[in-house]
Amino acid sequence: MTKLLDCTTRDGGHVTNWNYSDEYIFSLLEDLNKKKVNFYEIGYRNYFDREGKGEFYYCLPDFLKKFYDKKGDLKLGIMVDTKRYNEDDFIDAHSDHVDFIRIATHPDRIIDTLKIAEDLCKKNYNIIVQLMDITKLTSEHYEILANWKQKNIIETLYLADTYGITDNLEKIYNKIKECGYKNISFHAHDKMQRALKNSLKAIELGAYSIDISHSSDGINGGNLQYQQLADLVII
Repeated sequence: MTKLLDCTTRDGGHVTNWNYSDEYIFSLLEDLNKKKVNFYEIGYRNYFDREGKGEFYYCLPDFLKKFYDKKGDLKLGIMVDTKRYNEDDFIDAHSDHVDFIRIATHPDRIIDTLKIAEDLCKKNYNIIVQLMDITKLTSEHYEILANWKQKNIIETLYLADTYGITDNLEKIYNKIKECGYKNISFHAHDKMQRALKNSLKAIELGAYSIDISHSSDGINGGNLQYQQLADLVII
């Protein structure tokens, strides 16, 4: 069965400047556990461009502890962008308060991203890689992904339809599968009102997980809202 990853506060932070009350997060954690969501991506770890942004933009380990202690059955994680990655921001998973790190990259930085994944693996982090703007993947990018020898260190490889336009999702999904990736996941945006349609297609293709949100906040039209999916699929 396809797993669910909630990115309400991470992606929604683009609208709220990553400011949320503790009460809201604790309430969300409780709700996600009731709905048996598997993963919760609480924010970014990014120490660049911090001016005017809340604590969920950089998610210091000590800041995360109070939420980690209340996460229940959820796996709690954060995102880092390849272009903003600093190895000193991630000391070791054993002294951090996250269950996973998702590394987001555009196609032109795939090589750098795979090196980051290897670095985080050495530090005992569980890793997810997300490919953004997937319609721009070329044969060269697929070759890099296919030739990577450490595919087993990541939990899943995410495909993100950054602008909500993936008529060719099945083709891209199958190409990634041919590259040797067993767990392929999907992150939808609703700019073109296709988040639900594309996510259902990903589930049909056998997606390991898909992303949902409990609000309509977020860039590029926001993400797939949980209730849209629940109304059509038994989850």
